[in-house]
Amino acid sequence: MSKILKLNPFYSEKIWGYEEWNLSTHKNGLCTVVDSEVTLLDSIGRDLPIMIKVIQANDTLSVQVHPDDNYSRIHENDNGKTECWYILDTKEDASLICGIKPGFNKESFSKIIEEGNIENYLKKVSVKPGDMIYIPVGTVHAIEGGIKLIEVQQSSDVTYRMYDWGRDREMHIEKSLDVIDYDGKNKGGKIENFSKLETPYFTVEKVLLNGLYEDKVNRDFHSYTVISGNGYITDGYDKIELNKEETIYIPNNIEYKIVGELELLKSYI
Repeated sequence: MSKILKLNPFYSEKIWGYEEWNLSTHKNGLCTVVDSEVTLLDSIGRDLPIMIKVIQANDTLSVQVHPDDNYSRIHENDNGKTECWYILDTKEDASLICGIKPGFNKESFSKIIEEGNIENYLKKVSVKPGDMIYIPVGTVHAIEGGIKLIEVQQSSDVTYRMYDWGRDREMHIEKSLDVIDYDGKNKGGKIENFSKLETPYFTVEKVLLNGLYEDKVNRDFHSYTVISGNGYITDGYDKIELNKEETIYIPNNIEYKIVGELELLKSYI
């Protein structure tokens, strides 16, 4: 019997679109193993340090920021949330928000928020399919409407909203002001010619496959999410079909082969 697990996402509908938590052992949204009712958490018996989502933004998300591990554990009993976005699909001339304009500190940016003038001080980044955006903790950000992406992040469900385009949802202004990276020292933004992103918490690679790809898990685990194409993966037992936006989990010490014509996002720690 194959030890490779194909996963069913936890689906979460939002006022702006939806999220599918393709790889998640987080208590707020557990994915399950295909052809069973068993959660991934119960199947492997432990929490994973990362989460993988597919996000469809039909409307723009709130302007938000995520805390680091220390702040989140003290205030939220959760992990911090460094993340990255691989762009799957966009409307024409799409952009998203990543960072704030320079020259602010906590006090001066608080006044901008109070005045309701934050839109004029956000950095926009143009995006197209295939782009990778790095969002380290403290980076003010928002996905704009008309974008679909794969998000790889720390396993966390902590989000602080500071602006929500007139929607009547809870704000977290004081906590946002506490954790914003005002100086941009964490260096988020678009990665040109993305092939690999190494963060303190996870590594993400793009794998282009036309035929055969072989590897062995020599660390905690590997996970793949299909960007496009079709194929299958095997560890010498079952053949597990791979289709667009599906995610698989491969435990340590497993040798495997992937066959097909595929674009894949490979994630590991």
